Amino acid sequence: MSIDPRKSVAEIVNEHPAAGPVLAGFGLDTCCGGKHPLEMAARAHKVDLAEVLRAIDAVPGCGCGGRKKARLDPQSSVRDILAASPAAADVLSRHGLTGCGGREGPDEPLSWFARVHGVPAGQLVEELEAGAASGAAGAGTPAAAEPSREELVRENLYRRFLKTAILFTLTGGTALGAWALTVMALRERLGGVDRGVIQVHGHWQLFGWVGLFVVGVAYHILPRLTGVPLPSLRAAAWSYGLLAAGIVLRFAQSIDPGVARNVLLPLSAALEIGGVALFAWTVAKILGATPRPRPAWQRCCAHGTGWLVAASLLNAAHAFDLLSSGRFEIAPWLNVPYLTVFLVGFVTFWIFGVSLRTLPVFMGLRDRPRLAARLPVPLSVAVATLAIAEGLFLRDGSEAARLAFGIGSAAVGVLLGLFVFALGVLAPSTAPPEPGVDRGSEKFIRLAYAWLLVSGAMLLVFSRAIFAGAGLDHALVGAYRHALTVGFITTLMAGMALRIVPIFRGVSLYSPRMRDWTFWLLLIGNTIRVLFQALSASNPAWLRVAGVSGILELAALILFAVNLWKTMDTQNADDRAAAAAPAIGPGARVGDLLDAYPALLPIFVGSGFAPLANCMMRRTLARGVSVSQACRMHGVDLETFLGRLRRAVGGPIPG
Repeated sequence: MSIDPRKSVAEIVNEHPAAGPVLAGFGLDTCCGGKHPLEMAARAHKVDLAEVLRAIDAVPGCGCGGRKKARLDPQSSVRDILAASPAAADVLSRHGLTGCGGREGPDEPLSWFARVHGVPAGQLVEELEAGAASGAAGAGTPAAAEPSREELVRENLYRRFLKTAILFTLTGGTALGAWALTVMALRERLGGVDRGVIQVHGHWQLFGWVGLFVVGVAYHILPRLTGVPLPSLRAAAWSYGLLAAGIVLRFAQSIDPGVARNVLLPLSAALEIGGVALFAWTVAKILGATPRPRPAWQRCCAHGTGWLVAASLLNAAHAFDLLSSGRFEIAPWLNVPYLTVFLVGFVTFWIFGVSLRTLPVFMGLRDRPRLAARLPVPLSVAVATLAIAEGLFLRDGSEAARLAFGIGSAAVGVLLGLFVFALGVLAPSTAPPEPGVDRGSEKFIRLAYAWLLVSGAMLLVFSRAIFAGAGLDHALVGAYRHALTVGFITTLMAGMALRIVPIFRGVSLYSPRMRDWTFWLLLIGNTIRVLFQALSASNPAWLRVAGVSGILELAALILFAVNLWKTMDTQNADDRAAAAAPAIGPGARVGDLLDAYPALLPIFVGSGFAPLANCMMRRTLARGVSVSQACRMHGVDLETFLGRLRRAVGGPIPG
């Protein structure tokens, strides 16, 4: 059968005019606009739906008889498929859709969706066609439920993480860093900004900007990429609150020693450990429910989560070092290993994991999965070696620590390069562009991985200098860190966010032009910073040129923030429905509820409100009667009836 009983009577008559007389013969016409689903109208009029469908199917041009049904086009958008066949939602959810794009679904080709989720396109088409056929045949199948309040909160959880991350980087993060760099450029001297301001800026950039961003995106994509539901929305929400509060309290590093500092610094570290622990528990629960052996991308995410736990513990050590010493700045032997653990351990591993899972599909890459599968353990060992050696060398300066420092630097540099090679991200795409797929963010991703190669090459240079017994100039180390943090991490975060958040929301990107300006400002700003900060090691005057980069990068992130924020705030179908739908409560008008939720009609009729089966009664009397009044008139228990209505629309909608 090709008639979907979930469509309204009016929709069916518009699409198949020959079905009009058949429906009229059963007493089902377009009275009141025919806005109710066919299955609901049949039930209200006590007509056998299966018989109605058979009668329609027998009419030439309405059913499947006499003509071969056209196969579903893999280039059709997921949104169009869901609109044409609500039964497709169940099939797509089994393969990872799970609310992505809201109730309308993402406006992306079905073939692209199949590749992203690892399903053969032909198999998916067959499942969708079978689902549409069974959905049409199933007379008792209920209409698609409205998403519950909890489901909407779950689907939009990532937005609070991303928005808060943006606020951190545009205040104490990038904005404060741009000001500090300008001050240093005018002085032609790195450092010299007092009271630990640079390290507070660094903490807000690491935990506030990058950390919240990665954790928020992970909460959204990990259940979809694994098919394992988020184990606890409450735990995820608590992790957000704990992390955000802990990051804010880190400003205490810059206040004078005293009671407030002694309380706020340990509290900040404890809150962040709590938030990280909840995130690690969530990741462990999700990955623990996936079949083994785990693919390389999952192992990268697991390694990255472990390194985040280690970074949170090192951060606690920072707090106690500051308290015990009374200083405003963390001791280098504690701070430098922490930066390696956070940036190369946590962030880079998570980026690698998501890249392995998505970029070969998004960009048509010829990746090397067998090589990628061998890299997580060696890279973790190299990160551990480098972090431990950095700390020991900066504290004691021993020969053994120096050698381990050089070995760790070289190993990390080589392994980063091997990962870029395994991913194939800098090679030309092997697959032709999918029609209808936005590829405007790919330049960000390729640029980011080019900067990662630069970072790895600088580590190899550092390794050679360490083995030769030479010192590392602070300007060169700063250039390396900027290549890694802004060149690789921030550029990739911007490109991926501007690609996937519109898919999450089921809306278009607010401004592709803003995206392009963001790209060029990041490219120019980061190039100036890395190049001229490195040159300032031999001539401090070059630092004046590097100072311009802070303004360019801040401008880039402002444009990115506006673009992403506007995209996240663009209303999708779920938002419009939530804003328009009346609350189900005692005072709600019966007619308004039936307009908003046509699927409630059988519940009203079956509960003793039989006159509502007449559309004239729905147009007149029902518009002036509240639910509580109707229940009193018909002797129906109000609370029990309201509970049935709320369950029928998919969740509690308080009145």
